[in-house]
Amino acid sequence: MLHNREGETLFTERTVLLVSPEGERRDVRVLARSGAGKRVLARIGGVDTPEKAAALMGWALVVDRATLPPPDEGEYYIHDLIDLPVFDAAGAALGTLADVVPGQHHDVWVIATEAGEAFVLATPENVQSVDVPGRRVVLAVGALDTGA
Repeated sequence: MLHNREGETLFTERTVLLVSPEGERRDVRVLARSGAGKRVLARIGGVDTPEKAAALMGWALVVDRATLPPPDEGEYYIHDLIDLPVFDAAGAALGTLADVVPGQHHDVWVIATEAGEAFVLATPENVQSVDVPGRRVVLAVGALDTGA
């Protein structure tokens, strides 16, 4: 899933890794451009027929971390957030950030708690701080939606 359609990461031709659902890995050259709406169109080296393109359905495109620009202040790479411990502003441990579901205006963070999954809309009102190096996310008290 492409999480930053406005970013320029894929819009310069580069080598990336394709990973199949079964774990097969291939290095390929790719060049992308904006498509209609939220789509991104990519030209993958060696993929020159609709059949070859269809064979790559479900494959993940992985960009080397070293080629990514540093995130701006208040921005984070999703892979840096996954597995961070989550606390409320009072210091109570809530769980671990298990997933980020991209939304149109705000992402939804899935928190793995002892009682199961809980959800928080990732807004400035709900997310008080994110400290990736310190491995800590702090949410406003009451921000977590347990669905109960």
